[in-house]
Amino acid sequence: MAYLNVGFTHIIDYITEGILSGKYQEEGRIPSVRDLAVLMQVAPNTVVHAYDKLSARELIYTQRGLGFFVTTGALERVRSQRRALFLDETIPQIRREVKLIGITSEELREALDL
Repeated sequence: MAYLNVGFTHIIDYITEGILSGKYQEEGRIPSVRDLAVLMQVAPNTVVHAYDKLSARELIYTQRGLGFFVTTGALERVRSQRRALFLDETIPQIRREVKLIGITSEELREALDL
């Protein structure tokens, strides 16, 4: 599967979503720089940049000669970060849009299957 217009932020999202979904387990190996660069059709330096950002967020670490691994506690850190982003940014955007276009709370509940 080719990914078009991929930047390092898309790679970060790809790895963090893999952590959330269970595709990448804590202390488990993630794709090598080369493998992910081929998969995403980007330069290896783009993957290195993304992996540097993920390392700075303490979500992955490297073992020289063995590759990159998900840190212990990464799942909870990613979940916490994504939850805060959802509550602080996404919900207010949804709330504004709902008011602007006149969606009722009943329609919203039904759409969200709550």
